[in-house]
Amino acid sequence: MIHRKAPVSVVGALLLVLAWNGPVSAQFTTASLNGIVVDPSGAAVPAAKVSVRNTGTGFELTTTTEDTGLYVFPSLPVGSYTLRVEKEGFSTYVQEGIVLTVNRSATQNVSLRVGEVTQSVTVTSDVDLVTTGTSTVGQLVDARRVVDLPLNGRRAQSLLYLAAGTTDVDQVRSLGYGGVYPGEQLANVNGTGLGQVNYQLDGAGHNDTYLNLNLPFPNPDSIQEFNLQADNLSAQYGNAAGGIVNIATKSGTNEIHGSVFEFLRNGALNARNFFAPTHDSLKRNQFGGSIGGPIKKDKLFYFGTFQGTRIRTAPEGQIAFVPTEAQRRGDFSSLDVQLVDPLNGQPFANNQIPDSRLSPVAKFLLGGIPLPKGPGQQLTYTGRSGDQNENQFMIKGDYNAGRHQINGRYFFSDFDQPGSFAAENLLAASSDIHGVRVQNVAVNHTFTARPTLLINTWFGWNQQRGGHFPNATFGFPEAGSTISAPPDPQLWFNVDGYFSVQTSERGDFDRGDWTLREDVSWIKRSHELHFGTEVVRVKNHLDSLYLQSGYFTFGNQLSGDNLADFMLGRASDFIQGGGEFKLMRGTRLGFFAQDNWRVNPNLTLNLGLRWDPSLPYVEVEQRITCFQPGAKSVRYPNAPVGLVYGGKTPDPGCPSAGYNSNLMNFAPRIGFAYRLTKDGKTSLRGGAGFYYTPVFSALVYMYFDPPFQPSYGFNDVSFDDPWGSIGIPSPFPAQYGSNVPGPEATFVTPVSLYYMQKDFRIPQIATWNLTLERQIGTSWVVRAAYIGNKGTRISGSDDYNPAQEANPAIYIPGASTFDNTQQRRTFQDFSSIGAIVSAHNSHYHSGQLTVEKRFGQGLSLLASHTWAKLIDDAGWTNPFDRTFDHGRAREDVAHNFKLSSIYEIPRLHLTGVAGAILNGWGITSNVAWRGGFPFQVRSGKDNSFSGVGRDRADFIGTDIHAAQLSSDRPHGEMIAEFFDTSLFVQNAAGTFGNTGRNVLRGPKSFNTDLGVLKTTPITERTALQFRAEFFNVFNNVNFQLPNGRLTSAAYGTITSAYDPRIIQFAVKLTF
Repeated sequence: MIHRKAPVSVVGALLLVLAWNGPVSAQFTTASLNGIVVDPSGAAVPAAKVSVRNTGTGFELTTTTEDTGLYVFPSLPVGSYTLRVEKEGFSTYVQEGIVLTVNRSATQNVSLRVGEVTQSVTVTSDVDLVTTGTSTVGQLVDARRVVDLPLNGRRAQSLLYLAAGTTDVDQVRSLGYGGVYPGEQLANVNGTGLGQVNYQLDGAGHNDTYLNLNLPFPNPDSIQEFNLQADNLSAQYGNAAGGIVNIATKSGTNEIHGSVFEFLRNGALNARNFFAPTHDSLKRNQFGGSIGGPIKKDKLFYFGTFQGTRIRTAPEGQIAFVPTEAQRRGDFSSLDVQLVDPLNGQPFANNQIPDSRLSPVAKFLLGGIPLPKGPGQQLTYTGRSGDQNENQFMIKGDYNAGRHQINGRYFFSDFDQPGSFAAENLLAASSDIHGVRVQNVAVNHTFTARPTLLINTWFGWNQQRGGHFPNATFGFPEAGSTISAPPDPQLWFNVDGYFSVQTSERGDFDRGDWTLREDVSWIKRSHELHFGTEVVRVKNHLDSLYLQSGYFTFGNQLSGDNLADFMLGRASDFIQGGGEFKLMRGTRLGFFAQDNWRVNPNLTLNLGLRWDPSLPYVEVEQRITCFQPGAKSVRYPNAPVGLVYGGKTPDPGCPSAGYNSNLMNFAPRIGFAYRLTKDGKTSLRGGAGFYYTPVFSALVYMYFDPPFQPSYGFNDVSFDDPWGSIGIPSPFPAQYGSNVPGPEATFVTPVSLYYMQKDFRIPQIATWNLTLERQIGTSWVVRAAYIGNKGTRISGSDDYNPAQEANPAIYIPGASTFDNTQQRRTFQDFSSIGAIVSAHNSHYHSGQLTVEKRFGQGLSLLASHTWAKLIDDAGWTNPFDRTFDHGRAREDVAHNFKLSSIYEIPRLHLTGVAGAILNGWGITSNVAWRGGFPFQVRSGKDNSFSGVGRDRADFIGTDIHAAQLSSDRPHGEMIAEFFDTSLFVQNAAGTFGNTGRNVLRGPKSFNTDLGVLKTTPITERTALQFRAEFFNVFNNVNFQLPNGRLTSAAYGTITSAYDPRIIQFAVKLTF
């Protein structure tokens, strides 16, 4: 077992040095308030007494102004405050109604009047809307928006998409195996990529470190505020380049408050999906409540919440292309392409495959593939069961003890998704049956050593435990294939362009992290200084039977058609492995110093430096591999040359953890905020900085290497006898994991290898922005921003062993064929050699316009438009030329408009029954319009004979724009042929295609969610609310991306659409 004590010991020592006075944190769930106190002539007033008091909890702090008249409260809990300023010779200034929100750096300058201190001048107003104290670009969503806006699924994390520069990219990205919760969202913030958002819940990390995505959040009724810091972050923040999401939960106050709610959906109320023959069968119930109040007035408070969710559904309108009755007998005479025998290249007469050549395994499995019921080979069917059960609760306590503030919270969420398997329709079998339990703890202690010195400490703990459960009643051996399989069977095969089947395999995981973060805040004259450190300790344990049953792909048209290949039982690709078994540990460190310097009343500089050293994850059982050409392993002498191992005593050329530490990740940050006008209603802000994102453990988990968890891949194999058809004895079940064999381990060649490049470095993102902000009236603000960034060392994959004849030429007519792919690889003892590299780049530029209205006169509004371009080279098409994949990123969206609003219909001067019926109405909405995501046209065949299998098509037109057909055509025309398919053909042999990457754009999207609310007061503090919510109220048909694979039966068509109109009713009692 490997022990790495040094990093934690060093950090522990540093923490003790920083914390000798008591605990700490930054503004992770707090706000700051600052300003300058002047006399009637505009001269600074030093030594004035300034105090703030939280009107809900009675919490109070006092400070004095510096010689410059500056006062700063660097860390105040969110809430409503009263500001009080006293100085001998002046009237006391009192301002009520100041609302401080998460991470807000609010400025309130004060002009004192000459008079007696016993006299007071009281005003009631919030601080200015324009930001003049920080260069950070972000977006706040207050408690009213959180609760009242229509949120599909009541998932608070989706509030992220209200902000400018954010994009939901779930359509073009997929989690793959290992996603914990369905609420894990795939968000791109300002073009920085997935996994670049650091989610915080009450100041503690709330991330699934396996994928660097969010964990589930408590229900909206328990959330006080949602805040996104999207660019130009303080050095206090790390572990993400795309921004920080801070969600603050509600706390108890001196008055008892809470709610009880029930939300209901039923498929009978919904519109029919465009591709579904009937309405869906959805039944959804979400129920629960919350309560908070005092235990001891002004001192000790409690808050708790619960929500249960029950979903029963099976999606209608799923589409596949399946063999006809004739094709199941081997009759492909209706096919335009001439079929050939993959074994000898001879054509099948009249495209008739003899019964003796049909695969027994394929015949058996076709018993679970229904016949087509639509035009051609199309089958529309009811999809896999989407039943889900979830229970979550949270408890929280807050304690105010003079100079000490302590709060703690525990959050629990239990999720269960049962599966289904029906032998008569394998297409509807569940592939993701699992149960997950998530637990989260956050503890914060703030110590006010003196008015100008605060010390904050945060501790957070996350744990996610769960697993996948098998559901198939038979596997490939029962279907007649000569293949080893584990006791829990799984079916996994894909007929490219036609249909696929995947059932669930057995797997268990136990992962999580704990975080300790400290921040010292020190006010020194015109400087607000922060310095501190952060430690995140990550654990990931996985036991999975992944690939043990084998995976077959019919995707290279060995006979001329993929479906015919399936009937013949000739798979283009076959993979079988020993499973996934890993026990990872890792430490993330961060150290920072930040100076917010108030140069003068109009100019603030934000200067920071963060250090994020990168330490590699450690595999406790030493299951670490490397690829070093020409090197011979000492640890495993029978390993192929080039395959070497890390661990406690690593082979030469392989670091102990598989990749090296990198200590040079320094992230300087600079910004400014300048008040352009004396009234403080216009500001110009800008800045630049560097950011680093730690390795998410799924990337490190991608080792599939012998002898620990081997994975073998071959081309052109028999479905009936995969190992026998290639003349290699099967290494299974002998090599099923979990294995840590001794040095006598044997190896079957060629082996498939996936490893971490030893000089791997974590991504670096350089960002810059300039923002002009103007307040209009008392409640409107307009922001215009330019935001750009450049990504360097972006993580990706490369193939280090493509098939080639001799470098640099990879194709020789007559010598290069699909059948001799392996013989043409450089390293003969290996099939594919996948390397996780840090070698890709990205560029992002955007103009962002935001209009916001703070709630007043019955209206709250937030609208934004983002015009952006994102380019990268993160594809993997031509392993010999990375520039071949330089082009639009998959997440690139040129135009993105959003609008959210809350409107209270003016009350009528009516009483009695009429007043109760006609008053109390409100309308809420979320509107989103975006352009289409880019996509590319692939050939579907390995015409390059490289073994990579990602060739693009050849474009035979003169202008690529001619292939982009209008999106304003009738729906029937769009889904039948979304782009001009006649302009693309198979790429020439020995090439990777001449079509650029992502040159076409998919359908645009327009969606409006509407809420109608009726609130009826029962008593002075109690109200009953009825609400009806309409998601996609206008029932716009928003199509998903078209099929861009030439060999697919669905080539050029669209076969799926997003949700139609969904109606939800709710009742809520608030008190």
